[in-house]
Amino acid sequence: MKILTSVLLSLISLSAFALRTNLTAADLEKLRKGQELEKVEELKNEVFPRVTLINIIPHTPKENMKTFTQFENHKKFIPGVTKSKIVKVNGNQTDVFFEMKMPIVKNTKYTTRHTIVYEGNNAILTWDLVKSEQLKNTKGMMMFEEFEGKTLFTYVTHVTPDSSMAWTVKGRVVPDVKATMKEVRSYLAKTAGSTK
Repeated sequence: MKILTSVLLSLISLSAFALRTNLTAADLEKLRKGQELEKVEELKNEVFPRVTLINIIPHTPKENMKTFTQFENHKKFIPGVTKSKIVKVNGNQTDVFFEMKMPIVKNTKYTTRHTIVYEGNNAILTWDLVKSEQLKNTKGMMMFEEFEGKTLFTYVTHVTPDSSMAWTVKGRVVPDVKATMKEVRSYLAKTAGSTK
């Protein structure tokens, strides 16, 4: 089991490093000017795309990670989240139950497993679905890296809904992800530096 865990952690680290090294000088200049980098990937046999957003945010990577992983506060700043409760902690893994208000249909309830890895002063959070009433899968990553006295913040998400009608809301996926991340960044900017 320890060998498998080490391999998985290495893969997480390598994928994070690959994301960082794919940034060009032009990308970095855009980020320095306060612009957001966005990548939307259509995936084979998937209704929703994988969305990647990259920004520069204040505070250190560790301060941002510590603030974001106070999971029970997610209902305070993530749009639509009405409940967020830690249900299990095992080492660097935390299972969190969420309930999210949805337009038209009933609220979505799901539990995700969050894994935190620190590499020096940098931090990576990945998550996978444990169980859900309305999702086939959800996975993603947040990477907080030191960058010129601030944090280079990379967010990657992909959701596989369990509904034949999911295509009707596909056009809302990217705008909704961007709006949610705007709220997350705002909360981290206001809160992370004061977290003790």
